[in-house]
Amino acid sequence: MKDTKQHLRKTPAKSRAVRPIPKSSKAHFVGELVFNRGDQLQRLGFASLLEYHAALCLIYRSDFLDLEEQLAAQPFTLPNGKPSKQFFDFRFTQKSGRRICISVKPERIANTAIYQALMERVSQAAIGNICDDVKTITERNIHPVQLHNSKLFHAARDPEPEVDEAVLDGLRKVSAPISVIDFLTEMEIGGRGFFSVARAIRYGQASLLTPERIVGETLIESRVAA
Repeated sequence: MKDTKQHLRKTPAKSRAVRPIPKSSKAHFVGELVFNRGDQLQRLGFASLLEYHAALCLIYRSDFLDLEEQLAAQPFTLPNGKPSKQFFDFRFTQKSGRRICISVKPERIANTAIYQALMERVSQAAIGNICDDVKTITERNIHPVQLHNSKLFHAARDPEPEVDEAVLDGLRKVSAPISVIDFLTEMEIGGRGFFSVARAIRYGQASLLTPERIVGETLIESRVAA
């Protein structure tokens, strides 16, 4: 428990945004979230609800290593030959080291010929320079189940060693699929262990029987050796 308290007392590192993000806005959902970047707490700013949802879904991917927001301007040349610049919303780094620059846009904009032609030019300038690939995320890429589970993983991101160990001990005794609520009841852990089960799923110590929202009735299987 001592290690957890020390972890929570760490001061989050400042946002790495190069392009300023407004502190408040009447027209947009803006703010900051804090995620665990290894042993370091890291602030990350967002300038829209779509950016917030995209960030959560990226941070809680299994191949996640890091996520930076509002990168420095990337110069590129427009089709008419004039110079311009692009600000990427995120740069997602995978565990493999592969870096992906991401533009977050509403589907109605991303589907236009003008935007697609623009991003083709931007990609040519960015790939091999500041990233290995360029992608656009729209609301169509945010799956409701993935978003629900990412929000849960985010809420449950900080370890609770005593409860987590109790959940792992319980998983060693599981030999068949069992609902989260029945597991917690049988192990006499109760509702306080729900976040610990979420962490066990996130880190591969338990798995979902079928891809779905993680709730009390969700069936899980143990991936921990007895």
